[in-house]
Amino acid sequence: MYTGIQLINLLEKQHQKRSQSGLFKKDIFTIQWRAKVGSFPHPDVETIVSAGEPCGTWRPTHGRPGDKRNVSENWEQLRFLPLNGYIPGASIRGLVRAWAKQRPEILPRMYELLGYQENDKISAGKIEFLDAWPETATKLSLDIVNPQQEFQVYHQNQSKPLSLYTLGNGKDTIPVIVAIRGIPEKATDEEVTEVWNWVQQALGLYGIGGRTASGYGSLKLPNSAQKLTPDPDYAVKQFEFSLYSQGNAGPHTQTMELRPSHWRGWLRSWLMRFFLGVMSENMAKLTVSELMGDINAGDGNSRKGCVRLQIIQSNTQGDRSENQPNFYLWKGKLQISAPQDILNKIILPIIRFAVMVGGVGRGWRRPLHIFYMNNGRAASRGTYLILKHKVKNNTTNQWDTKPFGLPLDTTAWIKAYSNWLTAVKSNWNDRLSTENHNITAEVFSPTTCAIYVVPGPDINPIKTSSIKWEQIDDAEVTRGDGMYLIYHENHPRNYKRNQDLGGSAGNSSAYCSWASIKRVNIPNKDEETDCQEIVCLFMGGQTPNANHVRSRFLRDLGNINGNLHLFGVEPPAEI
Repeated sequence: MYTGIQLINLLEKQHQKRSQSGLFKKDIFTIQWRAKVGSFPHPDVETIVSAGEPCGTWRPTHGRPGDKRNVSENWEQLRFLPLNGYIPGASIRGLVRAWAKQRPEILPRMYELLGYQENDKISAGKIEFLDAWPETATKLSLDIVNPQQEFQVYHQNQSKPLSLYTLGNGKDTIPVIVAIRGIPEKATDEEVTEVWNWVQQALGLYGIGGRTASGYGSLKLPNSAQKLTPDPDYAVKQFEFSLYSQGNAGPHTQTMELRPSHWRGWLRSWLMRFFLGVMSENMAKLTVSELMGDINAGDGNSRKGCVRLQIIQSNTQGDRSENQPNFYLWKGKLQISAPQDILNKIILPIIRFAVMVGGVGRGWRRPLHIFYMNNGRAASRGTYLILKHKVKNNTTNQWDTKPFGLPLDTTAWIKAYSNWLTAVKSNWNDRLSTENHNITAEVFSPTTCAIYVVPGPDINPIKTSSIKWEQIDDAEVTRGDGMYLIYHENHPRNYKRNQDLGGSAGNSSAYCSWASIKRVNIPNKDEETDCQEIVCLFMGGQTPNANHVRSRFLRDLGNINGNLHLFGVEPPAEI
């Protein structure tokens, strides 16, 4: 029998019977996706939602806690924990206090109503927070975190994903009953209403559970809830996204699922690429940790971060293409919030570059195309990402929806980077360095990467109006000149499956490509193609005039007919 919500109902009836209904507030909030739960007996700093992890007796001499988190074993044996998830009242209270501390004008009132401790003196509050339970008993389900920075940015070994458990399965929303009550003869009806408004603001803005900065635990408020007011000096930017993809997955590699952590990993990795171009490695890691949060930024200290991310899902979630090889389509809204200057001058400029040179999730470094595997089977590879935002039309005074990115114009790319660098100097001037940053890593700067736009494919290979391939019998027509070049595997190029250039995936020794390619549906008039490809090559410690494979690839890029150099290094005039 599920008794989780019985205490809430009984207390509500008690207040009604005593004519104290004004002292009791209850409503249904909805978890939109997942809320990360804590790990027991492996507590960590993200523990908010109570849970247990029945992994058996753990002895320190038998390995680390993480060793108990093998994803494939847990998928087979523990997809769900035999525990019903709930949100402790103490977690909600702590969240409300954290929200109030961002607003100095109400701090004295918060201490009066919620209580406080000053050294040995404890002042009791007037409001009690009840544990919040799902309307229907909901067991905790498996999810993963897949650290990728070392692999994606530094081209080191691929880390193993770790499993964790969440309240929510990533598909279904979860109605949760949240309630507070005023202590009789201490609190008034008005004071309970005042705190209830705080609860709605705090839960609506921050969500609940661990990893909320990644979009976990986001809550939809009841219809009667007040409008959310961002934290002081914070700004919010919302995009509409469409992602055509070979498929993204969670703990089960065959189950397609686009998760907020895909977006967070995407944003975090691009921040690192940019800061590595103007700071030492330690300073870059420290700066990214201050923006995105980190358990350890290299100095042994954890940091909260100030950038929050949230996905608002639409009805299009992993819709499969109408013809084979299958690709998938996700649509929704991506919402990013941060201090206003950080968002507008640091984060959004980086996103403009990122969306122009790649996608999100699995296969993000390649445009969506048809690929034939060694067994002759056709498969879809890569992604095609579209970000749009609202722009106010000064003529009509209406909000128009337009693509978010950069024009295919060299001057615009250089100016966008220069403006970003000016903002970085303003915020972290003491961290900048002029040392050679062309290290063995993906570093985005004018001296460490090259970006070209090249012609093709001749037509858009997918039909977006009906989600299918336009031509499935000819794989090469799904590729432009950039993809044609990178698929060279004959001497002297040897670009395909080359760990120093094209990379390789799908086996235990996978390694990243040093080049990302993004298709844009903008015609090339000189070569008479409907589309073009933007090729971003990271030099990773090599120089344009070297004899390295990346240097040779750079020269080949510069020799493609109809190319345009957009940003970064160029090949020497003559070798």
